Amino acid sequence: MSIDWSKQDMRVSRTEIKKSHERLQALATPLANLSKKQLAHLPVSSYFLDELEHLSEIGSAAAKNRQIKRIGKLIIEENRHTLTQALFEMTFTKEQMAKIETWFTRLNLNDESTIKQFVKQFKVSEFNSIYQLLLWIEYAKHLNDEELLAESVMDFESYIKEVAILSS
Repeated sequence: MSIDWSKQDMRVSRTEIKKSHERLQALATPLANLSKKQLAHLPVSSYFLDELEHLSEIGSAAAKNRQIKRIGKLIIEENRHTLTQALFEMTFTKEQMAKIETWFTRLNLNDESTIKQFVKQFKVSEFNSIYQLLLWIEYAKHLNDEELLAESVMDFESYIKEVAILSS
């Protein structure tokens, strides 16, 4: 399949940016369930870590929910890729991780049925989001832009890990 790049609008939609932020914020819940020992190994700022640790001291369900929302907002300031990777490793066994990581190479623009299969398996994933991420990878290859390619691949792989965590 050859893509006519002159007909592609390669701006990231506000909807996709919003979905990305919402996925990141949703990671606050699995983060909140980590043990103190696991928290100590998170690659996050000390401020973010303090906010996470503060969660375990809160008794009231309403206050706990407010704190999780607060963490969800703060998470955007952290390094999304390293945080997602750390949480991914704490959530799954080596075998499960290997199985999930096979999707990195299985998913491609020319194979909509595999994308649909992925979306069916990982309930929080969306066909359009995957398609857009894959399109960016192809676009970077088309431009021969190594930096954009590396960034696009990292975004794609983090997306796969995030939806795996949020679907488990």
